[in-house]
Amino acid sequence: MDNIQMININRLKHHPDNPRKDLGDLTELAESIKKNGVMQNLTVVFEKMGEVDTGRYLVVIGNRRMEAAKLAGLEELPCVVSDMDHREQVATMLMENMQRADLTVYEQAQGFQMMMDLGFKAGEIAEKTGFSATTVNRRLKMAELDKKTFEKACAKQITIDDLDKLGKIKSIKQRNALLKNFGDSNFNWEVNRALQTQKAHELKPAAMARIREAKLEKLPDGEQYSGKYQKLYNKTLRIYDWDGKSDFIPKAEGKLFYNADETTVEFFLKETKKKAEPVRKTEEEKEEERQIELAWKTVDRITEASYSLRKNFAEEMKVSPKNAMEMLQWALIATLCADIDYESVNQVLRKEKILEGYNTQDNLVRVREWIKKESQSRWPAVIMMIFEGDKAGKNGYADGTRKERPKYRKNSKLDFEYEWLTQFGYQMSDEEIQMMSGTHPVFQTEVKV
Repeated sequence: MDNIQMININRLKHHPDNPRKDLGDLTELAESIKKNGVMQNLTVVFEKMGEVDTGRYLVVIGNRRMEAAKLAGLEELPCVVSDMDHREQVATMLMENMQRADLTVYEQAQGFQMMMDLGFKAGEIAEKTGFSATTVNRRLKMAELDKKTFEKACAKQITIDDLDKLGKIKSIKQRNALLKNFGDSNFNWEVNRALQTQKAHELKPAAMARIREAKLEKLPDGEQYSGKYQKLYNKTLRIYDWDGKSDFIPKAEGKLFYNADETTVEFFLKETKKKAEPVRKTEEEKEEERQIELAWKTVDRITEASYSLRKNFAEEMKVSPKNAMEMLQWALIATLCADIDYESVNQVLRKEKILEGYNTQDNLVRVREWIKKESQSRWPAVIMMIFEGDKAGKNGYADGTRKERPKYRKNSKLDFEYEWLTQFGYQMSDEEIQMMSGTHPVFQTEVKV
């Protein structure tokens, strides 16, 4: 057993490499020490200048106790003097704080990086701290972020989930640029869009290889709005949604052409009908068609991105005794909205394999048993399923045909869904707010993408 010795408090110093910088409020601890003394010893090491002891000690474990003891007026503290080397000192300080949940996300990331700098492998850090290797690697990604930007985001109470999501973006420059906007209502929106674009870039070579194998021709430049080609609107591939394996090239009679941009691949058929009089479109008419198509592409992008954000938030939403009643109230509102609006949830329930066949009585039993066995953690996801119905992923505020500009359409049920989510902390992006109010440029002016 290590010997405990009393050391003058003026000879004790904070360890310069302690990952914890903020010691928090010490008032309560100081009062306890004033009344009861220090109940647990500190662990310290000799401070050295080169190879020479300075006669002072660096505190490895017990920094809060030391500062609280100063407030309480103590002159000496019980200490165990350890001979651990520098690597062991850093690992010990990190683990001590981890076990007590004392570190901020920023301090945790810096601590892991410090251990890496001292020669620890990710696997060793995981073994010593009790964190999984995946968690360690994610925190190390956080340590790559710009220090000042990271600190500011932590001050705004950025969560580990936010940082983990940000860490999936491979470009450190892009991560830092997005992190600067943390706290803005568009943060999640922009991160989600960046991840979709990144995934599309990764999958696009494979998608283009499939297109070359199928021997498809690229749509000639400038011919998209010539009237000579028919666009297959419901066959557009959004590359970031592709699994990288399934066949996405449509089966069609006639010669198929394609047009690809950063995140999508569109398909066209050459018109075969002979027209008595070829329709010659003016440049103004072609530009109007281009604007209409851009408007609908923007609508589709916003609708899909909004659904993805709502879905992710609902799946991560926490149900507690304090909010359970409100959650049940919203489940009732969602159900009544679906019934009044004749919005069937059958398709969603069939996708979840809750409903099978068409025997009503059997399915009623299945639904009852499914609801009874679902834990409270699944309530928000179920409420969202009811709100979305069979329009999941396509629920929005735009109406009209694809041959004309999108028209704004009020969507009370989606308004209620947003009201529910925002009550539980969801932040709507600027584009979501503009779509809801009908003020988005897509309904009014030129569209730029």
